[in-house]
Amino acid sequence: MKIIVAYDGTLHAKKALKYGIHKLLKTGGDMTVLQIFDSSLFVDYDAGPRAVELARAETARQLEEAKKIVSENAPDMQARFLADEGNALEKIAALVSADRPDLVLAPPRYKDLAASLSCPVTIVPGTILVPVDNTGSPAANIDGIVHEATATGSKVLVLGVVPVHLYSREERKELERVRKETASSVNELKRMLSAKGIDTLDAIRSGYPDEEILKAAGEHRVSLILLPSGSTTPSELTKAAAILMDETEQRKWPVFLLPYAEVR
Repeated sequence: MKIIVAYDGTLHAKKALKYGIHKLLKTGGDMTVLQIFDSSLFVDYDAGPRAVELARAETARQLEEAKKIVSENAPDMQARFLADEGNALEKIAALVSADRPDLVLAPPRYKDLAASLSCPVTIVPGTILVPVDNTGSPAANIDGIVHEATATGSKVLVLGVVPVHLYSREERKELERVRKETASSVNELKRMLSAKGIDTLDAIRSGYPDEEILKAAGEHRVSLILLPSGSTTPSELTKAAAILMDETEQRKWPVFLLPYAEVR
């Protein structure tokens, strides 16, 4: 796995860096930490050369701080540290184009990256989208969801997905049952996450799961999508997971898979 961290020295950037380190310790791979000094920010403030010089020195200090974080948490990790100057979004985009990473991690000041880059972007902290339906047990994945939310300081959007395309007009009662069970799954997961101290939102959508997941991700500016990885019982969510993992050129959000557990 190849990760780029857009680093600006803030607490959120440090959290993003540590999150990236944790992922690479599990998956293997390498990291590039990019620190950008944007001198154009000083133009409107009539700042003198001394102010710019001090700000540039602070940027250099922050990059040294990032090196220390990596060395303390993963001394054997392959990492490179780059310092650049100019428009931050343009510089990050240029590095992504050259390196073709699997993931970009960035603090909230770079939230517009998700719409402009050709690879998945996770903003830290952000919003994690967790789709559920009426076929799986939300409790089974609680540890994985809590870990991702805690590691990134993110809130969780629990999205109930009702696959209405599977039901004909004559199957309205069955569809209504599925709606109620899906709503119950949403409420169950929300209660469990809230009990763990995770800030949660909820929504229910009807349609093709992969399409509704991407629509919700765009509307809520999601930073990560967590999906079940498989089941012995057919599920529209597991189909959606397979579709989204294959459509890397069409999605803007990283998709991680969680173990799937069936309702018993």
